[in-house]
Order: sequence, then structure tokens, then C-alpha cells
Amino acid sequence: MSPEPRRLHPAGAVLETLKAAREALLPIIVLIVVGGAQASTAVLALGGVVVAAVAGYLRWRSTTYRVGEDDTLILRRGVFSPSETAVPVSRVSSVDAEQGPIQRLFGVQEVLVQTAGGGAKPEVVLGAVAAPEVARLREVLGHPERAVADQEEPAARVRLSGGALVAAAVTGPQLGVLLPLVAGLGAVADDLFEESVDGGLVDRLPDTVAGIALLATAVLGALLLISVLGAIVAFSGFTVERDAQRLRIRRGLLQRRAASLPLHRVHAVRVVEGLLRRPFGLATLRVETAGYRNEPVSTRTLFPLVRTARAPALIAELVPALATDLQPLEPPPRRALRRYLLTPIFLAAVAGTVLGLTTGAWWTLVPLVVLAALQGLGRFRAAGWRLAGGRIVVRERLIARHTIVARAERLQEHARSQTPFQRRTGLADLAVAVGSGRRGRLIHLEAATADELFQRLRAASR
Repeated sequence: MSPEPRRLHPAGAVLETLKAAREALLPIIVLIVVGGAQASTAVLALGGVVVAAVAGYLRWRSTTYRVGEDDTLILRRGVFSPSETAVPVSRVSSVDAEQGPIQRLFGVQEVLVQTAGGGAKPEVVLGAVAAPEVARLREVLGHPERAVADQEEPAARVRLSGGALVAAAVTGPQLGVLLPLVAGLGAVADDLFEESVDGGLVDRLPDTVAGIALLATAVLGALLLISVLGAIVAFSGFTVERDAQRLRIRRGLLQRRAASLPLHRVHAVRVVEGLLRRPFGLATLRVETAGYRNEPVSTRTLFPLVRTARAPALIAELVPALATDLQPLEPPPRRALRRYLLTPIFLAAVAGTVLGLTTGAWWTLVPLVVLAALQGLGRFRAAGWRLAGGRIVVRERLIARHTIVARAERLQEHARSQTPFQRRTGLADLAVAVGSGRRGRLIHLEAATADELFQRLRAASR
């Protein structure tokens, strides 16, 4: 790539105009509402559109990028206060390409460049780059589409089937997020419509068993439909390929995304068994790497849905350096069960007592304590670890069950801790952290076991 500055594709001017118009949309709407249907209001609104178009053109015109002779990607943007972002090529951990409906219309892609120590957003975002230029840029940044020396066919290719896509939607976390949202919207709607109708929205709900059942069925059906559509949009066409050096992940229906991730930057893989998936023996595989530490869950997904029993084989197929068995695991000592139960039961008892004193609902005390005891028992039964062949496996559970698989020498941190209460009983905790910041914690191990594991991890990291 020439060290001379390059501009984005001319379609970038259109995209920047749309972005500027979106930013000015709220003031324009307020202007129309306040001013009413007057000629002056229409002229001002039209003027806002013209200003957005000029701003979009100037943003596109002032944005350039280049890879200098010192192997540094430099992005320059800004009209009145230009700014420069410099990213050494050696620090680039991922180069992703996204293509929304408007980008597809113009045949361009949005390129996102992330570094290992990056934050929630990519360090460099190029909003409109033609496909040949994307390929050249990937090559220069060390993330080629397909290296010339690589074999023609990838070493591994796995695609999410249509049935698995629907199963991922039905058993995914979207329903748990949407249910409180619907309840909140219902309360807001009740406040909004209370003055315009004889009774509030809640008062107009059915009060018969059949009516309530029909309404509940309709709400759950709508939530399920939204969940399925969300999964289709996020994970449609999900395909992951591995060659000798990197993973390539493609996904998305409306917003298509192609990610290229070097295998040596994968610090760990996490097996997530959600509350709805665990009874069916299903799990999600997520990749842990510093370049994606604050990215959305969909971006960090290595594979959306897999049978838990097949997870070790799929990990070995996609990330051979992390190939290991997930079973059997070394559990915490039997005498630690009391510790696992004590804290949640105590907190539940306090919550039940507070509810009883403030609302008189003393009947909640026993169910809360029982649920807390079951939660503590579940955490105890899920906890475990395994260190063999240079791979560390740590499993824990709060609500979902998480299993981290990492290479011991790639751990960013491992720590042993012991409270005064644990010291009296000869127990201790051990925590490990990978480059993405994700932590795995083993609580209430035998102190001697925690010490031994700590020393083995310390030796492996040297």
C-alpha cells in the first residue's frame, strides 16, 4: 500500500451525510412540532438537510488514512480541529469488515481495526472502503483474507444450521431481557394513556382466567418471535473457518460482518451454558481475546450453539492450541459445601426479613431461603478445575455455568486469596484471568490444593 494518504470511497460522503442528518433529526422534529405546518418551518427543516449534506461532504473530504513507512496505520479526520490516530501494525489484533444495507447498495464495506489493548470501540473505523481496497488493507495489516501459502481449503469449516439458529434464539438470553422490558413498557403505557381513557391500561386488561392465559400466550409468542428474528439478524449465515494461522468468522443478515482473528491471539475459549440451555445439554462458545474485550456478545461468539458434549471436539477443531478434555474436573472438598450454602442463605434470610418488616410478606422468607440453598448447592456441584497438558480448565456458576479453557502460559494473572474464616478451616480461593479481562474463580478449595495449583500455574507462566 502506498504511504500516500487515501480517501474513503465517494460513497463515504453519502454515509457521512446520513450520519449528520441522523444527528440533526431530533432538532428538526422539535422544530416541526413547535413551528407547525408553516412555510418558514419547512424552509428551516430543508436548511437543516442542506447543512447535514455539507457537513457530511466535509467530513468525508477531511478523512484520510495511510500506512506509513514505519508500519503504522494513520487515520486523520476533522474539519476545524483535525485529529490523528496512529496504530502500529504490530499491535493490530483484529481487522473486521461490516456491510450494512446502505454499504451493500454502494458495494463498500466498513473496516474496523482493533488493537490488543483496545477499549469498547475500535481504534480505527473506515466507513466506506471498496472490496479490493479492503483486501489490500487486510494484507498490509497482517490479516489477509487468505494467505497465498495456505492450503486452498481451510483446515476446518463449521456452519450454523437453520435448526440450530432457531434453537439458539429460543434458548438464548433475549427472553430474559425482554420480559422486564415489556413490564416496564406496560407501566409507562399505563401512565401515558391513563388520562385519555376512562381507566388505566392495567384496568383494561382481562380479568378472567381464559383472558389472562390468552394475553400471556400472545405476549410470550411476541417475545419468542422477536427473539427468533434477533438471532436470525445477528447469526444468520454464521460460518467459522480455520486455516494454519487464523480464524475467519462471518455472520449477519442485515449487518454482515467478517472478522479475521489470528489464532495466537486467542487467549481462551469460554463455554457458556445458559439457564434455558443447560437442561437440553446445549452451550455457546465464546472467544476471549484482548481485541474483543468490550465488544458485544455476538462479536465474541466463536459458535452460537453446540451440544455441550461436543464442545471439546469443536474447540480442538477450531482452536487446536486449546484442545483438552472438559471432564473430569477436580471438585472442591465436600466439607466446603457448608461455605457455598452459608452466604446465599444468609442474604436470602436478610432479604426475607426486610420484606416481612416493610410489607408484612413474611411468607417470602421460606421460598427465598430454599431458592438460595438450591443456588449454593448448584454452585458447589458446578465448581471444578483441571490442569493437564499445559491447559487450565476452570468451571463456575452463578446463573449460567461458565467453563474457561486457557493455556496456562497465556494467563494474564493468577492469584490465591484466603479470608480469616477460610484460614481457620484450611480453605482458600484461586482466581485466574485471561487477556480479555475475563476471570475464573475457584472458591473454597483445600488450602494445600490452592497452593499447589498456584505454584504449577506460576511455573507454567515462566
